[in-house]
Parts: sequence; structure tokens; C-alpha cells
Amino acid sequence: MRSPLLLVIGMHRSGTSLLGGVLQQLGVTLPGDMIAADIHNPQGYFEWRQVVDIQERLLIDLDRWWPSPEGTLALPKDWLHHPATKAASWQLLKLLTDEVKLQSGPWAIKDPRCSRLLPLWLQLAAKLELPLKLLLAVRDPTGVIHSLIRRDGPLTGLDANRGQQLWWRHNLEAIHAARSLSLPLTVFSFERWFSNPEVQIQDLLEACSEISPRPDQYRAALGTIRSERCLSSEATVTLPLLPCVRRLYKCLLQRPLPQRWPAADPPAALYTRLQKAKSNTNTAALQELVANPTSWPDLLMQWRSYPAPRRIEHVPLASKLLISSCGPSWCELQPHLLLQRVPLTEINNIYLDSSRSNHQLYLQSVNKTASLNPRKCDVIEFITLNLELPPPERAAHWLAHLRAQQLIWDPDPARVRLLRALDLPAWWLDTSAPANGWMQQPLAAEPAYWASELGLPPPTPNALIVLGSGGPDWEQSLAVEASAGEQIRPSIDYLPGWRDLIVATPTVGLVRAGWLAAAAHTAARLIEASATKIAADWALLDGLQAPPLALEQPFTPLDLRTLHAGKRPVAIARDVPTPPVRELFHWHDNSSRPPRAAVLVSLYDYADRIENTLNSVLAQHQPALELIVVDDSSTDGGASVVHNWMQKCISRHHPFQRLLLLSHQYNTGLASTRNTAFTSACSPWCFVLDADNTLYPRAVSVCLQIGEAGSDSLAVIHPLITIEAESWLGEQRVLMGCQSWQRARFLTGNYIDAMALVRHKAWQAVGGYSDIVGGWEDYDFWCKLTAAGWYGLQCPQVLAVYNSHAGSMSHTVTRRSWRALSHTLQARHPWLQLPLGQT
Repeated sequence: MRSPLLLVIGMHRSGTSLLGGVLQQLGVTLPGDMIAADIHNPQGYFEWRQVVDIQERLLIDLDRWWPSPEGTLALPKDWLHHPATKAASWQLLKLLTDEVKLQSGPWAIKDPRCSRLLPLWLQLAAKLELPLKLLLAVRDPTGVIHSLIRRDGPLTGLDANRGQQLWWRHNLEAIHAARSLSLPLTVFSFERWFSNPEVQIQDLLEACSEISPRPDQYRAALGTIRSERCLSSEATVTLPLLPCVRRLYKCLLQRPLPQRWPAADPPAALYTRLQKAKSNTNTAALQELVANPTSWPDLLMQWRSYPAPRRIEHVPLASKLLISSCGPSWCELQPHLLLQRVPLTEINNIYLDSSRSNHQLYLQSVNKTASLNPRKCDVIEFITLNLELPPPERAAHWLAHLRAQQLIWDPDPARVRLLRALDLPAWWLDTSAPANGWMQQPLAAEPAYWASELGLPPPTPNALIVLGSGGPDWEQSLAVEASAGEQIRPSIDYLPGWRDLIVATPTVGLVRAGWLAAAAHTAARLIEASATKIAADWALLDGLQAPPLALEQPFTPLDLRTLHAGKRPVAIARDVPTPPVRELFHWHDNSSRPPRAAVLVSLYDYADRIENTLNSVLAQHQPALELIVVDDSSTDGGASVVHNWMQKCISRHHPFQRLLLLSHQYNTGLASTRNTAFTSACSPWCFVLDADNTLYPRAVSVCLQIGEAGSDSLAVIHPLITIEAESWLGEQRVLMGCQSWQRARFLTGNYIDAMALVRHKAWQAVGGYSDIVGGWEDYDFWCKLTAAGWYGLQCPQVLAVYNSHAGSMSHTVTRRSWRALSHTLQARHPWLQLPLGQT
């Protein structure tokens, strides 16, 4: 004997939830999950969400969803044989079959929708040989109607009539369905739970003798009944109930229940009043709606949360079929990707006639002499995909076209409701529906058409396919990777011309959609290198192995592969120990006084530029300088150039008190090179200078004057810097360092160049520069200073030159590593808010 199922039914969720909560405390199992609490049940509602969703969708597809006006009508004739009901029945049967095996005692399902769909549940129980008991939760109709008050307006007479009609149906349809099979049904008053809960629980235990609660379970059940949940609203509702509704409510509270009941259809007074109001207004309302397209956007907002019915019935297609698209043309991707979701099971038996398709698709059966549906009166010849709400000036033309269509599909439920209000045969297009075979026809699926129409080969299996231009940094990174000649997995297929494909006919539009659908099936991932979506909705593509990525610049192949692997690209950050250092040149003037400031130059493979940099230091007005150059194991002889320059310098007039040339025995990077220079400096202030930039004559003296006048917490003086760029780089800026030092500015990125005067003690206090593969050592250094309480000042004069050229580190490495660098800096300094560091 199978465990009995207690089906909790009734119109209002507060009543069914209270009864369900009591059952649960008494030891009855309720499959499902807890959902959000509300004013009626602060502890939340326990619902079997899958059952709720299936029943909700069925009522929508039968066009009887509440709170739409049609929700108060009787279910369609023969609704139990409707295709939507058969689909829902199969889904529920599968759920129940699995659940029955898990239940060893009484269990319950609660959902107000079961009241209207009770005949379906009776069929399911019979198929499963499942003992069924019905518990009807009834609430005072006045309170039910009060809960229907709209948030955007007062309760109207039409609202009250609809509420009474629905209340009538929920109760009497269930009673008549139970009586038709002599099923036991027990009524529980919502209000009586609060006036006499012990009696209610005893009634429940008598009706369900299978429940044998322990004393603690009984007490817990009583504890779920709290007076604050009984929200009496009669005083706030002024519209009177019809006498027949009051009489029915009294009958429902009788013990025992009466033997005779009114019909399930609402009483004549209520039904006639409602129908009369509707019949008087429908024609005029339709005329007004058609004549006033400016009101349509407001209606869409009003219906934004409303669902719309699907067409479940078989669609018999004619041997010749015209399909139009309102909005995007058939040269675009979206209509083709949506068309494969339209429930047309015979579409794989028809083909696209390229010669006759232009603004509309002209489809013909595979066998030109045969007709798919010879009975002309039954077949569909004209179909439209509506993907727009036109502006008022095009509304008349749009309506005229749609009125000529036999079926209309739209993926926007609110627009479907508008179309149906305009008396058009519109249905909701479920974009998650199974594909109908449209993308399997030769024009879409054959590589020969991809080649002849698009010039594209078949998508590479398991590749990362990048659609659209990724920009110069991305392309330069790809070129560097290709130059190595190694095969890296997964491979990258780059199609920068994807958006430039010429698609002038629906045929080519279908070919392109077919290629994209094939790519979705075979690629490891699709990547969109643009801010504009390639398809209206990626979910329209079948067979995606992984969710598509939007390629936000800057990006590198390494970033892409790392993200595809489910990781965040990061740059390596480390504190590199000082490598063995050789002293190549050292001169000082034997003065006992220490130098006031130093210029620290880091050198790596800039033999062609370093002499200009050193000459700019030689021209400084500041006396008693020390100049320290650290060569990071250059390969172009740069150290020899510096050695010769220093040798010549000491034989002529110069501002230096000390000259020092050091060389690392192996290359360790910019951070280590700067740290070596700082370690070797004797000056309290050090001006950081890269070997490809230059200083103006007053750079050190002006910055030093500001530094020596500042407080002990002053760490950095950064000047304005002019930019000299190679013409082909297209650099538009004239100055750098225009913003002054502020912690808030560092939150989203670096804006202060490394060329600045730095207090030696501050460098030492934060541990110097850290090596970060890819760049941003200076940004990391500024962040460390800021976090440690140091600050910087802007020198409001142009004192240095930044040379922007193709060989600079910012162009060759840093720009192609922004995402990884952002993740690394964000992790090292959690107070930052780097945009790319969050993704």
C-alpha cells in the first residue's frame, strides 16, 4: 500500500501555507524548498517549486493565468486533452513517480493552482494508484478580495467582481471534482485556525488518520499558529459581497458539509455583471487601443511581469510558406536563431527558396509536387516573428502587416499581451524550446555554403573562436605568440572581419547563422571581441560547451586561455633578491659633505638612447648631485656607452659629486634594478629616471626645493611631464601627471609616472620596489607608500620628457597584460577598486 498523498488546495496562499505548515510540524513530509517569507507567513512558504512552475505554465498556456482577466473564466472545454495539459501531465507524472518511491509515510503537496487543476491530479493519482485525500483551505472572501488590491490604484468594482468569481471557482470546482469520484474532502477555515486551533488540529487528525504526532510535534504545530498572521481586512474593504457569495462561505464552514452545492460557474448576478462590463468595454477599448499607439509603451511597462501563453498545438504548414520578421531583417542573426525555436515540427521538410526570398522567407516543401497539408482550410501559409514595438508613426503599417498573418510569435511576453489585446493571433516564443531543425538544412549546415558565401572554413574543433576585432594590443600579442612557432592548446581562431561580412540577402543571413551555430557545437568557447552583442541572446545557440566570453580590451591570448580554464589571469609579483653586482665605474670628488640628491637611471638595452638621457642629467642646475646608473645585464653594449660617457664627463665641468656605474651579472627586471640604485645611493632624495626619458635642466632643483620644505611624511614629488611620441603611435596627450597625489585617485588605476623625486627613507620603509612581471612596479610602489601613510606632492611645472615609442615596456608588455596586472594589484592592495581587477 502506497503512502497517502494529502493535497492541500484552496484559493489563497496564506491559507494553504498555514495548513501546510501545521502538517509539516505534525510529521508530514512536504517535498520542496522554503521560499521567501511575507506578511502572512514570516517564516516563509514551503513549496515544491517544480510542481508550482509546471502548473503555472499550464494555466498560462490555457490562457487562464491569474491575475489576467481570463484567469476568472472556466477552463477551456476538453482542456484535459489539450497538448499543453498532456505535456504538463507527463512532467508531473515523472516527478511524482520518483517522489512516491521516497515516501514511507503520509506526505503533502500544497499549491493553490491544484484547486483549478484538480481533475488532472485525480488522473495522476489513478495512474499511480496513489491514495489521495483533499484538504480545502478556505478563507473569508472579503479578505481574499482585499489581497487583490493593486499597488498602483484603489480597489474597483470590477476587481471585486473578478475576485468573487475566482473565489467561487476555486472552491466549487474542487468540491465538484472530488464529489465526482467520491473522494474525501475536508474544509479548514483560515480564520478558525486563530479562534480555535486545537479543534482544527483534531479535525485534521480525524480526517488523516495516518498522522500520529508525538506530543512535541503537536505542540510545535500549535506554535505555528500566531495571531499576527490573521490579518482581518473587512473594515478596509467597502465594496459589499454578493449575498450568494456570503451564503457559499457559510456553507463551506458547516459541519458536516452540505450534500447539495451550487454550480461551479459563478452565479448569474456576478457572472452577468462581469460579462456585461466586459462586453460593453471590449469593442470600444480595442478601437481606442488601435487609435492610440502612444499608449502602448505604458501598457508594456504595466504588463512587464505578466507571462504569455505558448502555442502547443501542432501547426499544419502549407507546402508554400511565407515567414516575415518585424524588426531585424533576415540578413541579421537574431531572426534565424529565433526561428529555430518556433514550434514548427515540419520545418525540416521545407527549404528556403533563395530566388524568391527578400524581405520575407519563401519556404517550399522538399517535394515541390507534394503538399504537407493538402486541406487548404487547415494549413498555415503566413507566419511572422515580431521583434519590435514600432514608433507611433509606423504603427498603422505594422498592424496592417500583422493582421494579414495567421500566426505571430514574439519572445517578449508583454508584447504578446499587447498583440493579443489588439486581437492578433500572437503566442509567446520560448527561446529555451528544443530546436526545430531550421539550422540543419543544407544552406545552414554545409561547409560548401560557408566557403562560397562567407569565405570561411569550418570552425576548428575545440578552438577558442574570437569573433570581431580585438584591437592592436591583442593582435600584437597573437603575432608574438605565432612567431614562436609553437602549437599552444587550446588553439585560437581569430576572425577580426566577422562584423565586416557582407550579408545582403536572407540566404547569406542563414548561412552565417548556420556557421555560428556550428561553431557553438564544435568550439571550446565563443568569444565576442566587441561591446555589441553578436546575437540578441547567446542562449539561442545550441551546443555551447562553455558560456561565451565578452573580450574586454586589453586582452592577451594567455588571459583568454586562463579565463577559459576557469581561473583569473594574474601577473607574478615577488621581491627579488639583489643579484651579484659588478662595479664598472666609480668617481667622487673627495668632498666630506654628502650629496643633496641623486639621479638613479635603470638601463636595459637602450644603448641608442642612454646618452641623451645622461646629457639631460649633466645639464641639471642642481649642484652636488650623484648619478647612479645600473645596467640590468644589457645585450646591446649599453654599459660601455655609459662607461665612456662618465669617463669623458669627469674631464669637463659637471654638477656631480659622485658618479657610479653598476652592472647586474644577470637580468632581473626593472624593480630589482631600481632597488640596486637606491641601495647604492647616499642622498636623502633620489630622482628616478628610465634610460629612454630625459629631464629638463631645473627638474631636480625645483623638486628638491619642494621636498626639503615638506613634512617628514612627504615621500614623493612628481612633476608635470611632456610626452614626445613617435608619430605613427597616434599619441594624443601632451602632458602626463596632470592630477595631484590623492589616495582616491589611485583606487581605479595609476596616473603618476615613475619619473619623480623619492625620499630615500620612504623607499626603505616599504621595502622598495617589488618585481611584477608585465609592469606596474611603480603603481605597486605608490600603493605601498600610500598604505603606509606616506604622501606625495605635485610639482606644478613641466620638468621632464616621456618618450613614447614602440620599443618601450608600456607598448611591448604592459598594455597586453592589464587584466593580469589588475588582478595582481587588486590582490596585493585590497583597498583598490580596479575595474579589470573585479572580473
